[in-house]
Amino acid sequence: MNFRPNRILGIVLGAALLALFLAVIGLSIARLGSGPISPGSLIWIAALLLALPLALLVAYRLFGLASARYRVDRDGLYIQWGLVYEQVPIGSIVGMQPASQFAGPQRPAFGFWWPGCLVGRARAAGGQEIEFFATSGEQLMVQTGGERLLAISPPNLQAFQSAFLGATRMGALEIIAERSERPDFLFTRIWSDRVARSLILAGMALPLFALAILVLSAPALPTQIPFGFGPRGEPGPLAPPGRLLLLPLIAGLAWLADLVVGSWFYRKTPDRPLSYALWGAAVVSGTLLGGAALHLLSVAGR
Repeated sequence: MNFRPNRILGIVLGAALLALFLAVIGLSIARLGSGPISPGSLIWIAALLLALPLALLVAYRLFGLASARYRVDRDGLYIQWGLVYEQVPIGSIVGMQPASQFAGPQRPAFGFWWPGCLVGRARAAGGQEIEFFATSGEQLMVQTGGERLLAISPPNLQAFQSAFLGATRMGALEIIAERSERPDFLFTRIWSDRVARSLILAGMALPLFALAILVLSAPALPTQIPFGFGPRGEPGPLAPPGRLLLLPLIAGLAWLADLVVGSWFYRKTPDRPLSYALWGAAVVSGTLLGGAALHLLSVAGR
């Protein structure tokens, strides 16, 4: 039997957070592209670099909420939450009680969460690890034989408990293995792949290098510089020097997008060449856009 947690509050608050971080990203890009390069530019660069991963994290949490579900049958308990998957054999579940009767943490102590999206970890007084996959305080604490607690929030606690008791009385049809899949396992596999690691690091380093050169060269730049070239190679229309920062920033955004999409394809071995192609494309775009910014910088300095 399938159960989906109540997700409205978590999605509404998550969408508001995502909109806030996207607004910060848009404002940072606009300010960097419309003014001179100065020490104040570092503030907007820092805001952009901070808001980007936070926006991705919120988007991933929203993806987890959209896909969240619990399933219980005669063989086990299954939890799907984004890229996280838990499979617990029915015989490994030694207890289940409402959180209101549990004398331990009711919220995650570690992890990125907000009301309506309670995802993370905590430790009980006895040292037990509690992993939360819940959306509200109305939770069930599922005790497994591995001395681990799973906090879940089906919409109807009594209906879920009844389904679980019915499944245990009927007995298991087959013995399933205990599985615990996490996205960090995927990142570990990617990092241990030398080709993937080299492409990702190169794609990240190129925009950062161009950005550092532009910031260090800012004091010597005039108030207006050519931005682009005409059909015959002549310098294009003049623009504020901050416009140059957009080129490595666009390359950085392309790298980030390629990193996310490439990581998705990397999960399946036959699709890994697509991952390498995407990460390689980030290196190419970083080279082209960073090189264009540095070339325009050299033209402005003449």
